[in-house]
Amino acid sequence: MADDRNEQAASSGKPNEKSDGSRDPARQDRDRRVASDFRQMTQSERLQDKRTNPAAKQVAAMDAAIDKKYGSDSREAARMKVAAREAVAQTLERGGQVRAPRMRETEQRRDETREQHRAAADKTAKDLER
Repeated sequence: MADDRNEQAASSGKPNEKSDGSRDPARQDRDRRVASDFRQMTQSERLQDKRTNPAAKQVAAMDAAIDKKYGSDSREAARMKVAAREAVAQTLERGGQVRAPRMRETEQRRDETREQHRAAADKTAKDLER
């Protein structure tokens, strides 16, 4: 019975994890290489590399948000950008997924919704004038 519980626990883990919770050494090495490459590449190189492209897009979005809030020439902004890049690199190193932000789609939907509300308000105003 105890063996059955151990087998169930082992089979319920993530595919790349062993029963003791550690990750596959080959995958760990690959994740470390990707993170190391990410740290050494320029932003344009990251964008061209399919392994680091989503992470590069995430960094670009973070940089834009930092610039907007703190200005592009401040020391705080520079420090925060370095920290943002390192946070993304550490996520890659741990084998985590970094997804590209979907800001444009969200903004586009928001703009479309605003337009629909304006059109409805205009129609209501015209109806009331009659």
